[in-house]
This record gives sequence, structure tokens and C-alpha cells, in this order.
Amino acid sequence: MPEQTLSMLGMWLAALLTVFTLSYAFGDNPLFRAAIYLFVGVAAGYAAAVAVEEVLFPYLIDPILALAVGSPVIDPGELAMRGGLTVLLLAKLSPRTARLGNVVTALLVGVAAALAIAGALQGTIIPQVGAARSAFDADTFELALQGGYYGEAGGVLLQGFILLLATISTLAYFHFTARERGNQPPRRNILIDALAWVGRIFIAITLATLFSGVLLAALAALVERLGFLVGLLGGG
Repeated sequence: MPEQTLSMLGMWLAALLTVFTLSYAFGDNPLFRAAIYLFVGVAAGYAAAVAVEEVLFPYLIDPILALAVGSPVIDPGELAMRGGLTVLLLAKLSPRTARLGNVVTALLVGVAAALAIAGALQGTIIPQVGAARSAFDADTFELALQGGYYGEAGGVLLQGFILLLATISTLAYFHFTARERGNQPPRRNILIDALAWVGRIFIAITLATLFSGVLLAALAALVERLGFLVGLLGGG
């Protein structure tokens, strides 16, 4: 089949799936479910292919084949450990042997949690602390004042104050420790309550910003798909 014909078929298939997906605007229907099932199936197949090509073959199959021909590329003990962990993980496929894979699953979850925590520290918390500190850096104010930029110095101070207040109040919002005072029910410190109330405002602003970003991205995708359909029908 000519390449141009295949390209045209792909474009019409993309248009058809776009219409199936947009049909959800009129409620759940078989056309929308067919598009979703196809998307999930393709995504799962792609993820499996990437896992086999990028992980299973280079880290397990190829070393085993190299060891079989007498030219090992890694230590046999390490290879045996990789194979054993893989077998235990595959045991999760059967309900009878699923318990054998709990150790490997716990190891995967622990490593993923450690990486997530390290990423949060390096990518969010530490830069947040550095940004709050730099906003109150004396050298910054001195350079701004020497250059006559009083407005800029005031803006830096205001930004630093808002950033510091947002950080402290947001952390206070998630502070749930309370003390008992006589016969009264446990209550948090009044200062913590006040900061938590302010933190609720910053959290609401953050969630609204994220939601607006997601909405704008969705609208951009919708406009692009509608433009694609109009262009395809107009060209036809």
C-alpha cells in the first residue's frame, strides 16, 4: 500500500477516534468506551514494549545469553539476584504464589518512595528554602539601594515576605498536634490556627492556579482537535 494512502488512512482514523472521544459530551456511550479501551490498550502495550526493550533485555536476558556463551558481562552472583527477584515478581501473577512476590513489591515501593522523597527535597523543599533566604539577602538590598532602586528593594522584600508567609502558613495548616487544657477538648495553639487559616488561602490559590492550568491545557487540546477535524474535512 502506498505511503500516501497509509498516511491518509491514519489521518481519518485519528479523526474518527477524535469524534468518538468528543461524543462523551453527550454522555457515556459505546463509541467513547471503544476509544478509551483502545487508548488504554495501546498505552499498556507501549509501556510493556519499553519495559522489555529498555529493562528486561539489557539487564537480564542479554547478560544471561552472554553468560551462556562464556563471556559474562556482569558478576554471576548479581545476575542470579536479578533473575531471582524477577521470578519472585512474576509470582504475583498467580493468586497461589502472590505472597512470594511481596518482598520484591515492598522493595520496589520502598525504592520509589525514597526517590520521591529525595526528589521532593532536592526539587522543592531545598529550592524553596533557598528562595526564601535569598529574598532577605543583605547583599541584594545593598546593591539595590546603592543603585537607587528603592522600589525594587521594596518589591524584593515584599516578595520574600509573601513567600515566607505562604511557606510557614501552609506547613501550619498540616500541623494537627493539639493539647488538652483541663476539661476542654484538645485544641491547637491560637497562633497555629491563625497561620493555618492563612495557609488555607494560599492552598486554595495554588489549587485554583493548577486547575486553571489544566483547564487551559484541555481547551488548547480541544481547539487543536477541532482545528484538525475542520482542516481534514475542508481539505477533503
